[in-house]
Amino acid sequence: MGISILAANKNGLFANNENTIKNGQDNKEAKGGKSIFAGSFNLQNNNNIELKRKLAQKRAMKIVSDTFASEQKIDGSMDEMRAQQEQLKQETLENKKSIKEIQEQREKLMGDYNVTEESQEHKDLELLRKETSGGKLSDEEKERLATIHENGLTNYQKDMLELDGQEEVYQRLASQKESAFKSISGSLADMQIERLKKHPMVDSTKQADEIMEAANKELVGDLYAEAKDHIDEKMEEAKEKAEEKAEKKEEEETKEAERKKDKLELEKQIEQAKQNAAEAAGSEIRVPDQPSMDTSDMQEIIDQNSNGTNDTTKIEREIEKLVEELGLIMEDLKGSKVDMSI
Repeated sequence: MGISILAANKNGLFANNENTIKNGQDNKEAKGGKSIFAGSFNLQNNNNIELKRKLAQKRAMKIVSDTFASEQKIDGSMDEMRAQQEQLKQETLENKKSIKEIQEQREKLMGDYNVTEESQEHKDLELLRKETSGGKLSDEEKERLATIHENGLTNYQKDMLELDGQEEVYQRLASQKESAFKSISGSLADMQIERLKKHPMVDSTKQADEIMEAANKELVGDLYAEAKDHIDEKMEEAKEKAEEKAEKKEEEETKEAERKKDKLELEKQIEQAKQNAAEAAGSEIRVPDQPSMDTSDMQEIIDQNSNGTNDTTKIEREIEKLVEELGLIMEDLKGSKVDMSI
């Protein structure tokens, strides 16, 4: 009984786990792969889980099989005892059959010797039997026994006493076998009662069920833990990517702000250079807005700076070049003023 229960437990427990995993995979495919199911992971500890399951099955089976083997041993002992009882019973019947045959032989002897129970020869036989059995004798009986022994026993008396001796042997054997039979019956009854008290097969089956149930919970826990670790790992990766993206965006924004700042600074410096050139030429001379540098040239300098060129030395060289050109223009303008006055 325990083995069949255990087998049912084993098949039901782990078949359910496999169906659960399969259903989880089907649900994932139905949802377009958006759901996460632990059974679909290629887990590194799958072999460990399978090993734990097999070990739990082995422990459960060992408990039941050991108990079953113990019960079989007890059953074997009880069968041997019953066989002994049967043998004792047959031997007792044989002894009683022999005793019955002896009783028939007595009746035959009485007929053969033409002796009745009322005859003196038979009464003397009863007195001899009393003496042999150790019974209490009266003085009169003792005197009669002395006379019998003095005269000698008759053939009838000798044959009857010999049959008595044989019957006594068979009676003793039958009594011993009956006692042994009763003793075995008592032992068998005690063993049956003890079995009913302990019911080892039921207990071992229950223990095996508990082992399988605990193993089931442990395996489910391992699957959940593995799934949680997998999800935590994915979330950590997503978090790191988000932080990296945010840092990169912040860096780009910082660079953009610096480019805008440099652009404004360059524009201010150019404007200041233009003003300085105009002041140096005097109020009579009009300073061209963009001497020797058209709008496209100016814009090119600004665009270069806006495209990420943060080299301060280059900017300063461009400004110095602009100032030099403005200075030459101013000198040319001053020369033109003199010529006009002449």
